[in-house]
Formats: sequence, structure tokens, C-alpha cells
Amino acid sequence: MDKRLWEIQQRISKEHKDLGKFVQHVLDEFDKKTDEHRRLSSSNALAGIKTPGIAEKAFYDTVTETKKWVLDVLERTVQDFEHSGDKHWNKNFKDGVKE
Repeated sequence: MDKRLWEIQQRISKEHKDLGKFVQHVLDEFDKKTDEHRRLSSSNALAGIKTPGIAEKAFYDTVTETKKWVLDVLERTVQDFEHSGDKHWNKNFKDGVKE
């Protein structure tokens, strides 16, 4: 996922670099929360509190899918920036993007 973000960030123009930085911060926060969850689950397991495996799987699957979704939105936004002014481009977002 880091490679995909890096590739998208290379396509972002200089004046929109903050957009890529914002997404990086969001993904970093997901990683922090995932680590906190892992530590909590581990300490609960040591205390004899077992979390159902299906709940753990759902948590990690949700985080992974959300991170992919955030990257998809960034990529579509960058595409709209790249095609700004192209009258033949079908915008990914109806409200468009501002230069």
C-alpha cells in the first residue's frame, strides 16, 4: 500500500502536495490504531479474555478495505486534477476539483 501511495504522490502537482500528505497522515493513523488494537487484544489474551477470531478478522479486513478506499479516492481526485480543462474527460466527482 505504501508503494501505491508513493506512486500517486509522484503524480500530484506541486500545489496539491498537501493532499497526498493528508492521506499519508490518515493511513499512518490507521496503522497506529491497528497496533493499539493488537496490543489490547494481546493483553486481553494474557488476562484470559479471548476475542472471537471472526471479530478479529472483521476488524483487520475493515481496516484494509478502508485504506484501499482512501487510496482509490485520492487516485480519482488526482486523475481529475490531471485532466482539469479537458472537455472530453468524464469527471470522477460531479463537483469537480478546483485548481
